Amino acid sequence: MVGVIVAVILAVLLAVVLIADRVAVICAQDRVARQFEARGFDAKPQVLIAGFPFLTQVAAGRLNKVVIRAADEKIGPVEVRHLDLTLHGIQSSFGGHGRTASQLSGTALVGFAGLARMTGVPGLTLSAHDPDRVKITVGLGQVTGTATARVTQAGPGGIRIAVMSVSGIPVAVLGALRDFTVPLPASPPGGTIQG
Repeated sequence: MVGVIVAVILAVLLAVVLIADRVAVICAQDRVARQFEARGFDAKPQVLIAGFPFLTQVAAGRLNKVVIRAADEKIGPVEVRHLDLTLHGIQSSFGGHGRTASQLSGTALVGFAGLARMTGVPGLTLSAHDPDRVKITVGLGQVTGTATARVTQAGPGGIRIAVMSVSGIPVAVLGALRDFTVPLPASPPGGTIQG
């Protein structure tokens, strides 16, 4: 009889600890999401703190993996249709606000409309042509022309769009639009942009 009572008490304690762990991770995910929202996101992103048990990670001051996802956000001048970040090995200090991640990886999908707006050229639209090419349409008053351009990475901080062919307007009319770079916000220290 004593053995049964001890087993029931242990089972209840284990259930309480498991429930506390899950409630703590849900609260932490919401807190991180609110911090991103406070730093300029239009809405709270989806945050997933991976690893079990969560409370032992907190006690050790290190989270194994945090995934952050957002859609339709404006980050600086860039309109991001989909953002997916994964942080590994996040160190934190008790009482301190400093946190560092040993590794950060992510992807951001920038739509054609947002990319066209970043150029600052009125009447410019971009659309898909091939996997690494875009179709550029420029309305110049009564004249509309199209061009096909190749999209490549322009160093660590931009996207280069270089015109390869033109129809409907003389190529000279494009001026600076023949080969331009759309700057992107700076990546974190040690981060790179890959195309």
